[in-house]
Amino acid sequence: MTYTLSEIENHWFSTSAMFKEVHNDLITLFSEVIPISFEVARSLEGRKELPENCTHLLLSKIINHSLSMYTLVEKGLLIDASLSARNAIETFLMLELFATDAHEEYFKQWSNGKEFKPTFVRNKLGTSLNAVVKEVKITFDDDFYESVKLAYSFFSDITHSNLKSAEYSVSVKDKGHLELPTGGNIEDKEALIRCLFAVTCSGLIRAILISSAIFSLKLLEEISPRLTHAQHLLNDVSNLQKM
Repeated sequence: MTYTLSEIENHWFSTSAMFKEVHNDLITLFSEVIPISFEVARSLEGRKELPENCTHLLLSKIINHSLSMYTLVEKGLLIDASLSARNAIETFLMLELFATDAHEEYFKQWSNGKEFKPTFVRNKLGTSLNAVVKEVKITFDDDFYESVKLAYSFFSDITHSNLKSAEYSVSVKDKGHLELPTGGNIEDKEALIRCLFAVTCSGLIRAILISSAIFSLKLLEEISPRLTHAQHLLNDVSNLQKM
């Protein structure tokens, strides 16, 4: 391939077609979760309370990071897709910490310019989520925090310019020759692709549940059947990821 912009765009077109053929289940999952995310974000628009405004902003960031991940994966740009997924993880956890603070102090501090490092957020969240906010009890006793901690570390490793990154930047061709697929590639990257979608979509679903439970309970009741379906799709993707 010659590296003109036109040729690269043709390469992306063919890579996208391959991705859609091979990973239809991931596309179906993402297609279910993203519209619900938008609905929850829109439900918070125009409200005058600080927590709702901050949650709306964080949800918008989450959606944009997730869309960036999807767009880059579809083109085969997996290293940069991992960076977008890592950014999404940071925002998922920040939203969970802020929204489940019954005193709303984190929202106030953040809106006044305080920066919260990812390590601080993870340490404050601990190992599981159990909180009561506005008489709503929010409990998650799964291994999400441990899973995203591992994913965050892995994504950080491969997005830096080191040998770990090189493992996901080259492809093995005939006779053991290595090829640098400039412009993106999804061949032999099944595990990474499924990991990106499993982590991102699980975070999206949690963000939807927490935000709507606290600020739009009626909406949560309306979207619950769709969320249940999305969770089933996510379970299927996650189970395949573990195989």
